[in-house]
Amino acid sequence: MQHTLKFILASLAIFMSACTGSIIQHSAPILLNPYCKIAVLPFANNTETPLAGERAMSITGAELQSFGIHNVVVYQSRSQGKILFPGMNKVESQQALLAWARSTHARLAMTGSVNEWSYKVGLDGEPVVGINMQLIDLASGKIIWTAVASRSGGSRQAVSTVAQQVIDAMLKSLSHLKKNYVG
Repeated sequence: MQHTLKFILASLAIFMSACTGSIIQHSAPILLNPYCKIAVLPFANNTETPLAGERAMSITGAELQSFGIHNVVVYQSRSQGKILFPGMNKVESQQALLAWARSTHARLAMTGSVNEWSYKVGLDGEPVVGINMQLIDLASGKIIWTAVASRSGGSRQAVSTVAQQVIDAMLKSLSHLKKNYVG
């Protein structure tokens, strides 16, 4: 009886791990100064899901703060309330967004794009998320860290849950090395 229970539990664990999967790639990790001001800029939405970029941007800002970054400013669209359909507002140029970040006296800017944010078609309707991020040094304009990740979740998970897991895992790669602070 005990062997049967162990077999069932092991089989269940293997089955559950097969239901979800993720891939994360990132550049060399860096250690952020927790008092460095980071501006979180809009994420490009390369999906058919309205507001996916805004959702990823919001989660990223909250995750940075939860990791101990004390000074995070998240971009707020200047056209709120002036759009006909959500997600259809005009996107500002990268140069304008970087200028806004500099005007907040931020040292770094986090931006990226959402490439997938939906549920798989089928009986289970598993959530899938694909995101990439770049951390930009505003003084030089250079990308100092980048990451890309995708994940599919279980049929009982929300897309936002999977997105938070993806963003959390991506941002954790920022602080693995114990070198000089950036920022």
